[in-house]
Amino acid sequence: MSSLSAKPIGSAMPSGEHLLTEAQAGLWYVQQIDPSNPILNASQYVELAGELDIDLFRRAFAQMVEEADCLSLTFHSGAFGPSQRLDAITRPSLEIVDLRSEADPASAALALMQADTARPVNLGQGPVARFTLFRLSEDRHYWYERIHHLAIDGYGIVLVTNRVGEIYSGLKSGTGRGTPFAPFAQAMDDGAVYLSDDRRRRDAEFWRHELANLPEVVSLAGGRAVSEHSFRRETRFLSKDLFGVLVARAEHAKVTWPDLLTALVASYCRRFASAAEIVAGVPHMGRLGSKAARVPCTLMNVLPVRFENTDHLPLDEAAVIHTKRLMACRRHGRYRSEQLRRDLGLIGGQRRLFGPLINVQPFDMPPKFDGLDVSLHILGAGAVDDITFTFRGDAKTSLMMEVDSNPALYSEEDTKAHSARLIAYLEDALKAERLADVALASPYERQRYLFDANATSHSVEDVTLVELIERTMNTHPNAPAVIFEGQTLTYAELDRRSLALASQLVEKGAGPDRLVAVALPRSLELIVALFAILRSGAAYLPLDVSHPKDRLSRILSSAQPVVILGVENAADLFDYALLPPSRWRSDAQHTEWPVATTDNLAYVIYTSGSTGEPKGVMIEHRAIVNRLVWMRQHYRFGPADRILQKTPATFDVSVWEFFLPALCGATLVVAPPEAHRDPLSIARIIRDENITTLHFVPSMLSAFMAEPSVEGLEVARVFCSGEELTAEQRDRFHRLIKGELHNLYGPTEAAVDVSYWEASASDTSSPLPIGWPVWNTRLYVLDDHLQPLPPGVAGHLYLGGVQLARGYLGRDDLTSDRFLPDPFIEGQRIYKTGDMAKLRADGAVVYLGRSDHQVKIRGLRIELGEIEAAIMTSGLVREAVVIAREDRPGDKRIVAYVVADPSLAIEALRESLSAKLPDYMIPAAFVRLDALPVTSNGKLDRRALPAPVIDISAGRRASSPLEQLLAILFKEILELDGDPTAESDFFSLGGDSLSAVQLCLRIRTETGTDPGLGAIFEHPAICDLAKVLEKAGSDEGLGPIIRLVRGDETLAPVFLIHPAGGIAWGYRHLAQQLGRRPVYGIQSPRLSKEAASPESLASLAASYAELIRQNHTGIYHLAGWSVGGILAQAVAVELQQQGFDVGLVALLDSYPCDCWRAEPEPDETAALRALLAIAGHDPLEHPELITKDAIIAFLKQDGSSLGGLPDAALDGVIRSVLDTNRLVRGHYHKRFDGTLTHFRAALDHKDKNLTPALWAAYCAEVETVDVACLHPQMTSAGAVQTIAPEILSSLTLLEKKGTA
Repeated sequence: MSSLSAKPIGSAMPSGEHLLTEAQAGLWYVQQIDPSNPILNASQYVELAGELDIDLFRRAFAQMVEEADCLSLTFHSGAFGPSQRLDAITRPSLEIVDLRSEADPASAALALMQADTARPVNLGQGPVARFTLFRLSEDRHYWYERIHHLAIDGYGIVLVTNRVGEIYSGLKSGTGRGTPFAPFAQAMDDGAVYLSDDRRRRDAEFWRHELANLPEVVSLAGGRAVSEHSFRRETRFLSKDLFGVLVARAEHAKVTWPDLLTALVASYCRRFASAAEIVAGVPHMGRLGSKAARVPCTLMNVLPVRFENTDHLPLDEAAVIHTKRLMACRRHGRYRSEQLRRDLGLIGGQRRLFGPLINVQPFDMPPKFDGLDVSLHILGAGAVDDITFTFRGDAKTSLMMEVDSNPALYSEEDTKAHSARLIAYLEDALKAERLADVALASPYERQRYLFDANATSHSVEDVTLVELIERTMNTHPNAPAVIFEGQTLTYAELDRRSLALASQLVEKGAGPDRLVAVALPRSLELIVALFAILRSGAAYLPLDVSHPKDRLSRILSSAQPVVILGVENAADLFDYALLPPSRWRSDAQHTEWPVATTDNLAYVIYTSGSTGEPKGVMIEHRAIVNRLVWMRQHYRFGPADRILQKTPATFDVSVWEFFLPALCGATLVVAPPEAHRDPLSIARIIRDENITTLHFVPSMLSAFMAEPSVEGLEVARVFCSGEELTAEQRDRFHRLIKGELHNLYGPTEAAVDVSYWEASASDTSSPLPIGWPVWNTRLYVLDDHLQPLPPGVAGHLYLGGVQLARGYLGRDDLTSDRFLPDPFIEGQRIYKTGDMAKLRADGAVVYLGRSDHQVKIRGLRIELGEIEAAIMTSGLVREAVVIAREDRPGDKRIVAYVVADPSLAIEALRESLSAKLPDYMIPAAFVRLDALPVTSNGKLDRRALPAPVIDISAGRRASSPLEQLLAILFKEILELDGDPTAESDFFSLGGDSLSAVQLCLRIRTETGTDPGLGAIFEHPAICDLAKVLEKAGSDEGLGPIIRLVRGDETLAPVFLIHPAGGIAWGYRHLAQQLGRRPVYGIQSPRLSKEAASPESLASLAASYAELIRQNHTGIYHLAGWSVGGILAQAVAVELQQQGFDVGLVALLDSYPCDCWRAEPEPDETAALRALLAIAGHDPLEHPELITKDAIIAFLKQDGSSLGGLPDAALDGVIRSVLDTNRLVRGHYHKRFDGTLTHFRAALDHKDKNLTPALWAAYCAEVETVDVACLHPQMTSAGAVQTIAPEILSSLTLLEKKGTA
């Protein structure tokens, strides 16, 4: 924490003015930010019923004003800062306003009071207070008080109000007027003494420890917490039963009732904010032990009190924990919250010290006036930044609750809901043994959202899917059932062919609850197979033949199908009996066999498992029939519909595409195998086949809408599921396409979809909800203890109802873990989806994302537990924990905390992890601890884990002016604690591509010279970068060759040749994983606008061969991704023809030019989108990025260094893409007399004839390595973990031969 103030606040100045006290200073700046804001006007009125002696009241008021000199303050801004002075001229007088002639005197008085409260005060001119006595009748008066908070706090107003009552009563009874107030100067002096007292230093030290690792301040609402000019208020009186139980429960726990009440309200706030811990503001009088205890003035402080989750503890025990913390905070409560904000660097912006404010005021009771019935009404109590819960009363005669909210954050409905819900929460909490058993939702909300919103009961015929299909076959025999590439099957033909195959399957053992696997591409045969399997009584199991054989084997071992229906050339994938279409019967030899019931399985689909083992989801007929019959009726499907089938059978969306047409006599149009990824093909099919209904994953919908030919399409319905559908996608859809758009949600474990939302053109929801439950289905949003949550609170999404899966095939352990008893309906089950969601007030459900423990850093999803396991298996540490820290906004890093012997060398641990984990999972920092910190209940205290400190003291000091400048920039950009040395490496100190861009910009600003990102990557040490800067000019890292890794100069380097975009920076991950070997990047000459366009790819390859020879003599190792691989083969040919030795030639998912001659030429937009692939993103996943500004903004947000490219460089990328694509189409390969090592993107090109074997004609041998990724991901950190070891292995073999 910072030191105490250098100037004594409150000290006298020559003019007779005084500086503001600490308590006033913060309020002053709040007011100065918005001088016209009247929110700091504290106002109330006292209702006096009975015969009031107005003369005695005047005398009592006059004496009070004489004593309370704070009411005569004015405030000014001068050379010494904001100040105050006592000015008797501004002393307020009592106004008397007679409203007895008004039709409604009370309303008239209230309107005048509210208008005055809403009027800003002239603090320099005064008066800062106003007092009015409204005469409503002979025996009814309102006494109105309004005082600016700079002059007085809430307790001071109580003192002033009670003092008038005390004097009035004394005058009337003749018993004396009580003790006068101490002068305002006494409060000033006491404050000045505290500033220089050891108590303040001790208080500061307490808060330094108390607020260490302060959690992020959370609110009960989203948005910016800035005080508005007014606030919303909802007032309720707690029942005597409630505050009676409150007092009794507090006595039982041996705590005070205000502290117990504060703890309960904090628990409510924390749970509503979905936080593990909450920091609440708790007002503190600041008068205990002070000479200013009875001085009307501003002394009240707001303490930031931390309330952790103790809901699992007995309530009495939890109350004691929170009470002890409150007591400790109050003991040090004179230390101002304004100073705490300065100490913690929370001044300005949206940096907050606490969220909700909880204010229990047992002293705030109506004043006593002899002979009168008195009640108190609060109009304004000061600024409401967020939400304030105030309780007034002694809990003996009364206890009132006011919920004041910021109207910019909370609606009137929100405020009322918090008021009603908190009362219900308090009632339940005070009866509970522990708060974990108390629902946050109120009784009304429990009924509304658990039961009313899930009242989806609907009668559905108890039939199987087979029975429904056969009805349609019988009623629409001549109608077209299936169309595929010009071929048509009528329902009669589908009936005959599927029945024939069904009889054949029965002979092979098919029947109820037996499985038949399907491994067929989209075709008529696939449809016949699926219908036949169901008609045999069995359930179908779809397989994707592009998956690794090992995974398929594990699935088959688990599922034990009776037979596999697949094409002949898939036989090598399976050890099971394969029945290809060529051996299917054309007619059924018998038709009698056991049929399935609604309780039998209809299909089993395997999904990925968290342990890496696929798990089979078992769906019964009853479940899928409910889903399909609901869809048929809800969306009014009929025989005129034509439904497009394009989803792979291994994804459950395909289920309704396959079978819904057969429930209503509609036509199923099957897309060709290669069409589902091609927007142009899909648009053509929609027009040519008059498609009425189809499905898109939202990302594919975006790609589809980016296709120009889509504009103007008309369809009846488009369904989206599988990903979050955004409001932007909805709006773009309705601008381009005429038709309905529907957002569906559902996991595989619940028969495709369980909720629906119409994303109509008039819908303005953002985010789009996943909506409402379908028939006979329930959606619950529950907390960690399966308690229902109210609208707006994030929780776990659970599903219930008829569509739930039977479970996981052969995995009773997983089934019991995810399928639980329904806590609200006896005998029913619910499924834990693993998704987070929240309810809207109307009951619609909004999807919020996953609840797993993964983190995402630089676009890569990382399982921290995997890193922890790797550390522990190293055998080098005793304990370890890994977290993602964000010590700088937007800069998230992995940090490992280890407990180990002092002899542990962190570098040894880092090397051990490098052998097991990809580089992007290696922690950026390792922190050695004597022991892992734990909370009071023995759990790991993650908030107590310290920020990593990097030791940068070893080495010589920066000496030259450029080195010293760079040292300063390194320190500022990386926020280092110490000065870096001349040898300090930017990336070793924690730098990354994003901060390297910042460094570039700062160097350019300070020196006028731009080193270019390439220079920082190649020369990350201060001394080396300084030498680069000494040379005039810069190529912005766009020169023809850049060094990516310096490495061991005795080893032959690897030359990585650019992809279509011309830039080689994207190889940084690969370069870093190639051990000690030097790595260079070859870049396109077209990055420079002065360079002429190459005549041919062969001439470009010849120039690259010459460039490579200028930088190395010896054997040449080449590699390239995509176009870079084509160039690598051509350069290898050129070098070989010149008589030079060529070693490794690695092609990263590159294919010969023959494959691309017929492809259309890319335009400038496509060329610019190549930047996405260079940055490691799949352009198909971001079809919305079609402008330069959008792409650059995305790359900057993602943290890619490419986002910092100047416009000239972007123009160079476009030139390079256009040129290389032209050159590729005109190039004819020559033979390379050597081995090409081809790294194939094994998850891509499923529908294209792109194989490594295509290179066989252009080399002596092709070696193939499969990489589990898509083409755009080949240079990503994940893919490099497969590629780099293979390259190093090849280089090692060459070294053994003496050629590397």
